[in-house]
Amino acid sequence: MRTLNPFANLPTIMRAEEIIEYAHTRSKKLSMKSSRMIPKLERVRIREIARLQEFTRQVKTKLKEAVEEFPSLDHVHPFYHELAQTLIGIDRLKQALGAVYNCIGPIDSITQKHIEAMKLSEDYRQIKRSRSAAKGRIASLLRSTAENLDLIIEAKTTLSKLPGISPDTPTIVCAGFPNVGKSTFVRAVSTANPEIAYYPFTTKEVIVGHLFVGDRRVQVIDTPGILDRPMSKRNDIERAAIAALKYLAHVIIFMFDPSEACGWSMDEQIRLYKEVQRMFPLNPLFPVFNKVDITPPERLEAARKQIRGAIEIVAVEGEGVKDLIHLALDEIDFEEPDGEPVSTQSSDHV
Repeated sequence: MRTLNPFANLPTIMRAEEIIEYAHTRSKKLSMKSSRMIPKLERVRIREIARLQEFTRQVKTKLKEAVEEFPSLDHVHPFYHELAQTLIGIDRLKQALGAVYNCIGPIDSITQKHIEAMKLSEDYRQIKRSRSAAKGRIASLLRSTAENLDLIIEAKTTLSKLPGISPDTPTIVCAGFPNVGKSTFVRAVSTANPEIAYYPFTTKEVIVGHLFVGDRRVQVIDTPGILDRPMSKRNDIERAAIAALKYLAHVIIFMFDPSEACGWSMDEQIRLYKEVQRMFPLNPLFPVFNKVDITPPERLEAARKQIRGAIEIVAVEGEGVKDLIHLALDEIDFEEPDGEPVSTQSSDHV
């Protein structure tokens, strides 16, 4: 699923000094065979012009790859656009891409001017000096835009790590405190092993599961580090990540652990639930009680009074999971074919 990330398969981008060294090595290896009947001056002229042209070609190729292979920031899905803005800054990145691409014209101009001088020179030593001077000027130009190349490399490295999520696929997002059973639920409903990925701003795993309704796919996402604690404890980047999730979520499942074995009281869980309600006011939101098999009857009854109408499941056993998925599919108006809509085979859990 990583290929769904528009930034996942960007080519290797070289830093300024790496481009200079690479182009120099390639041009130096260029061997021009010419007849010994041609005077030395002309042999040198042919060779040095070819080497300068090769140096220029390699530099331009690397610069174009850095810019042209980068996805259009105006056309990526808003989910990825929002994360690119959060992690890098769209304007900064556009300016860097533009600055690097704008080097190509001056490089052509430098090359052409020195080739003209080399064609007119009657001194083979001067021809070599002219080739060297051209390469020096091009190298200086590259060094002047080194910071822009560095920013593009930073953007590639960071954005390529984003989870491979299909923004146009119906998506169920799981919320709730850690250890309430969200990842267990994602694995329980997945028809295959879910993808384990990371957001660049959290070291915690992002679990992306997939289930199929006929030949249609639905994503189920657990996003630890984002929707598992109060807003007051989140930094600016995490808050922006929540904004990005708004572009994905068709349905939100908020999972409670009424047994409180997760380490969080029901009062704390309810406060987070209400925050998620405020953050996603337009999304269907299902309150779900997990671990009801180990919840003392008096705690379960108290939880039922606090959150009325909550769906009760035991994710680790698969109990109630299928009914919950049916309800979620109904909310996203997902047309189900005849037969069972989803595989609910149990899988390993954490």
